[in-house]
Amino acid sequence: MVFIIFVLYASFIFFIDTNLLLLVVFLLNLLAMIVLKIKVGEAIQNIVKWLPFILLTVLINCLLSNYEYAILVAIKLILVCNVTYIYSKTTTVRGMAKTIKNLCMPLKWLSVNPDDIELLVCISLSMLPILKREYFQLRDACVAKGMALNIKNTKVILTKLMISVMKRVNEIEESMIEKGYGEM
Repeated sequence: MVFIIFVLYASFIFFIDTNLLLLVVFLLNLLAMIVLKIKVGEAIQNIVKWLPFILLTVLINCLLSNYEYAILVAIKLILVCNVTYIYSKTTTVRGMAKTIKNLCMPLKWLSVNPDDIELLVCISLSMLPILKREYFQLRDACVAKGMALNIKNTKVILTKLMISVMKRVNEIEESMIEKGYGEM
């Protein structure tokens, strides 16, 4: 239910025409951050990460339309990035996996098991921070060895990362077999 409200709210933002309504949405986002105890500084850092994309969109809209419309689109994108950040901070990996499972329920008619999809999503989302951490460890190790981080050395880093990923996948597989997942 929360996911549907999030999607409707984020979609609604793109249909707003008036500045007053945009201000109301901004205040709602701010209120949600206060109520959910989300740090404003972290939300601003998240928006800064998306700034190149937003500025590119502004530039394209300036070229194709006018600067007023481009600024309006930028404000809408910032608001949507903010509400997405709020949603991601308040939803667990398990909650996101359950949402995907519920969305995939109609696939039961095609003999697709939504529980398997939920498990795959949960494992995938849980692996992302691990992959990120391992990438940075590999990068730091390469820097410590005096390797330059350029296109030539990308193959070495990606090869080691893929080996690490395969080890993790084997660990997960062994764990699932030991727990009896998939047995009849």
